[in-house]
Amino acid sequence: MKFIATKSIAALAAAALSISAPVAFAAGMKFDIKNDSGYIIDGFYTGEGGEWSANWMNFKLSANETANMEFNYDGPCDIEFYVTWEAEDGSSIKGDETTINICEASTIYFDGKEATYD
Repeated sequence: MKFIATKSIAALAAAALSISAPVAFAAGMKFDIKNDSGYIIDGFYTGEGGEWSANWMNFKLSANETANMEFNYDGPCDIEFYVTWEAEDGSSIKGDETTINICEASTIYFDGKEATYD
């Protein structure tokens, strides 16, 4: 009986936490990416639960270009992502992993060192 009571208390605590601190969730995300670097961006990947998505980009983004991005994502607004850059030999170089609030981002900027957004 003690196990059932402990389990019920934990369930009530979890329910109270979810009511008192709601988490925003994203869905149907639309934003722009702007390449402020001298590199060609050839990949945009998002992470969730320790795993990375397939490449969201089916195009390459040259220096000083901007592109519209749209994808369906049903999870918390704070997401991890990274971009890949095209190397001179045609291979891809993985950029640093970054966390942003995708619900607030209207444009994500890449300068070759870091990603920022507004």
